[in-house]
Amino acid sequence: MKKHIQYLMFLFVGLTMTSCLKSDLEELPAFSEAEITNFRFEYRWIDDTQDYNRLQVVQLDTEATIDTVNQKVACIISVPPASSDFPEEIRSQVSLSAIVGYADISTAATLAPSNGAPALGEIADFSKGDMNYEVTAADGTKAIWSLIISEFNK
Repeated sequence: MKKHIQYLMFLFVGLTMTSCLKSDLEELPAFSEAEITNFRFEYRWIDDTQDYNRLQVVQLDTEATIDTVNQKVACIISVPPASSDFPEEIRSQVSLSAIVGYADISTAATLAPSNGAPALGEIADFSKGDMNYEVTAADGTKAIWSLIISEFNK
């Protein structure tokens, strides 16, 4: 009897986990936008002043100017003032050669560095001048975007 109950429970779960809908599904659009809509940067360091090491992060003030016609992003990066959470000895170490960049891109698009540009989302060197990123839309449309750091203010 116990075996039959287990079998019936298994059958019930199997039936409830399947879908009967096979047709008349709404066709979703394949997005064709391959744009960068924002760029931002942060600085990371390990705080070893306590009993344990802790990753610290400070957002760098970033003013991004987006040129969708020429597919260029010009950024002015400013390091925030020192504070209790961001000591002057750490602030003085911030440079373009060791920051983390992030980009906001079009819905369902992907982004990849091009021609040796630094990878986004990890500590990288953004001091090498103009950098290129390839944005691929969901429908396969591709666009090469240039990132220019026009100013770095400390």
